[in-house]
Formats: sequence, structure tokens, C-alpha cells
Amino acid sequence: MFDISSYAYELLINHGYFGLYFISLIEGTGLPFPIQLALMTVAYFINIDKMSFFYVIIIVTFGNLTGNLVAYFIGSLGGKPVFDKLNRYLHIKEDDINSIREWFDKYGSLTNMISRWIGVTRTPAIWAASLFRINIISYTIYSLIGDLTWAFCWIYIYLKAYSYLEFIIKIPLKYKITAIILIICVIILSWYVVLKIVKNKRIN
Repeated sequence: MFDISSYAYELLINHGYFGLYFISLIEGTGLPFPIQLALMTVAYFINIDKMSFFYVIIIVTFGNLTGNLVAYFIGSLGGKPVFDKLNRYLHIKEDDINSIREWFDKYGSLTNMISRWIGVTRTPAIWAASLFRINIISYTIYSLIGDLTWAFCWIYIYLKAYSYLEFIIKIPLKYKITAIILIICVIILSWYVVLKIVKNKRIN
């Protein structure tokens, strides 16, 4: 059975920056692809100096933008019939398209930038822009800004996560166990307080 996550990982391992560009391009079209797994892997490579933070941001941004433009031209040239065929893989609901239309009516091309940061609207906005034939120049500019900020934020978050993970690993085992016990005690105490408050409210 084809494992898309393993495929994405192998692309990065075997093809480096080119593999990252290809993964970002596919994700930029809105097709389901394990981009977060790829970004976590890339952050690890940056952490061990196998990849450059700067190059990764540039490649993910322009890979995503290329995918956005591919989707735009497919949708604008092929129209609804082509979109309906591709939607078997995209899984975009009609309600989502209608919601995005309202966004475009209200915010214009700014929708393209905002939608890059929101997972739920990301794919519908990419294809809705092509179906509604949003101005290609504004679409490209706002998509570029959205893709750049999205790529920077996620890579930065994963890099920080790795640094904290390294810090936790270096902590002696006895302190880890103590911390876990304290956390469990805090959780139990919090639940006790919440349940007591709820019980008192019911009595009153």
C-alpha cells in the first residue's frame, strides 16, 4: 500500500531542496499532502546544519506559490467541469466555496493572504480564486505574502520545538519524574476544584 507520508520523507532524504520544492508545490495546489511532516523533518535538518533556514523559507514559499498558480490556471482555464473532477481528491464542499465567495466580496484579494494562515479555508480559497477569476496580479502578490509568512512561522515554531526538546532530553531523569508527578497532581487538583464548583452551583 502506498504511504504518502513515507514518500514525502523519502523525497526530502533523497532529493533535499528539490524534494522540498516539489512537496511545497503539491501542497500549494490544495491537494492533500503531509506538509507538516515535511516541515518538521526540514526543521530537524536545519537544527543539525544539513539545510539552511534561509533557503528553506525561500523554497517552501516559492514552491507553495508555484502550486497556487498551477491551481489558479487549471481552475480558470478548465472552469467548473475540471474543478468537479479534481474535487474527488480536494474534497472541497460547495458551502466552503460559497463562504469564500463572501470573503472575496468583502475583503477582495486580501482573502488569498488571510486564507494561507487558516487551514480550513486554505484549499477552498486557492480554487475559488481561480473559479471567480480573481485578478492574477493581486492573487500572486497576496499569495506570496501569505505563503512567506506561513512558511516562516511554521519553520520557526518547529525549530523552537526542537530546541525545547533538546533541553528536556538533557534534564536528569529524577527531575523529569518529579515534574511529571507535579503535573499530574496539578491536573487532579484542578479537576477536583472544577467538580466542586460545578457541584456547589447545582446545589444552589
